[in-house]
Amino acid sequence: MKLGIIITLYKGFSRSKRGRIPFLLILLLFLSFGSSVYGFQGIMPTSVGARQAGMGGAFQAIGGSVMDLESNPSHLARLTTPKWEFGTSVHFAKIEYSDSFIDQDPNLSYQNKIVETPRAVFPYMGYIHPVTDRLGIGFALYTQGGGGGSFSNITRISPGKQSLNDTFGVNVPFGTERKSQEDLKFKFMLTKLTIGAGYRFGNLSVGLGLDLAYAFMEMKKTNLDLSRTVELPGSLAYNSDPAYSYGGKLGFSYELSSNIRLAYSYTLRNVLHMDGQMKVEGEDPIVKNGSRVSRYMVWPDRHIFGISYRIHSWIFDFDIKFIPWSQSFRTNRFILERPLVTTPIGSESNVMQMNFRWRDQYCFALGAEYEWKYGFRFRAGYSYAKTPMTPQGLNPMLGTTNEHHLAGGLGYYTTSGPTLHFAIEYAFPKSMKGSESSDWALAHSIFSAKEIQLTQFQFSKSVSVLSLSFGVEKNI
Repeated sequence: MKLGIIITLYKGFSRSKRGRIPFLLILLLFLSFGSSVYGFQGIMPTSVGARQAGMGGAFQAIGGSVMDLESNPSHLARLTTPKWEFGTSVHFAKIEYSDSFIDQDPNLSYQNKIVETPRAVFPYMGYIHPVTDRLGIGFALYTQGGGGGSFSNITRISPGKQSLNDTFGVNVPFGTERKSQEDLKFKFMLTKLTIGAGYRFGNLSVGLGLDLAYAFMEMKKTNLDLSRTVELPGSLAYNSDPAYSYGGKLGFSYELSSNIRLAYSYTLRNVLHMDGQMKVEGEDPIVKNGSRVSRYMVWPDRHIFGISYRIHSWIFDFDIKFIPWSQSFRTNRFILERPLVTTPIGSESNVMQMNFRWRDQYCFALGAEYEWKYGFRFRAGYSYAKTPMTPQGLNPMLGTTNEHHLAGGLGYYTTSGPTLHFAIEYAFPKSMKGSESSDWALAHSIFSAKEIQLTQFQFSKSVSVLSLSFGVEKNI
């Protein structure tokens, strides 16, 4: 029974109409998202802000940006003038997915190799203001992460290895094939509004931030006959309601000397209640079975330690980040109001379980900034983070496999006008092979309780991302 529930989850990636985004968020974000959302470290970007991106995300102990509210609000205590900032990062992902199935009947064997190149926009904006020479306040709105993908025309074996004629009890010329096509769509996005303050006690600065989070998720899996005219059983659609949550962050920074600064911040996790609606395609092509779904997911907490060193025209920073993905992205359950999910042995269940099996992640970043003449500042950075994905939790939809990131950037400062920032970052491709015991493999290698062909299905995934960031800030 448990195996059947796991299998039906990935047979349940599907579409439904997106919940409406509140008007205020649309107004503030001012940019629309692309077809999918991608992060680098799991499903989080390496940094938020163009200056930070140019240094490979190594910015924890530097400060001076509105987006300190995202990472460490203690730096607001050192403000000398009000500042606003806005910008965006555009991520151009390349996803390479391939799989194969070898059957004793050569007519049922297949291979797929798909390359998708989606793009996504991560906008940000905010304002910070010094109240006294020791106290600074501000707010920031930004997209902190997400995941997704879209794949079409994937060759599969029809549910139960049955032809279209067998499934629906008809006799049509194009209904004799026992192969089908699979379309997959998935999207998850999380946006935060942070209101924070920083206060300075001598060399020590302390910052607090209140995080208000908004998230939504869509999943779609559609089974079609080879002519793509008839939707087959096993198609399933899930669309979450808008999910809201609150959290916070605590940050410290300490001036060890005039050249060296230490910093640490902790961001609380967000519990997102993502109840929604699910529709299931059964054997009757006319009847659409629907049910409310109860579920929640946890956006993980985060620890970051950083040290910076300033000398002449140079600034160096080294950061270590820890994200306990295993506590949040281990498993996730969808509980329906009534049993609509059919297991391979024929019984029905109202529970589906998604097994991510992600592991904890340490991220290391080293960045440098050089102040040149004429108001230019050149930046470079490198970061490494072993992917939290495991072969047991690999699937083509959620999470990135890349680990090495190289970045460069440029800032142009004027005496009275705005400051411009530009950065480019590349996440190098990394290929990962899925496990035969993963949910994704089980969903495509079990056709009934008596026909299990685990070793016949193989799959792999590789992701690389090119990111361009642009930001504008202005002292008032």
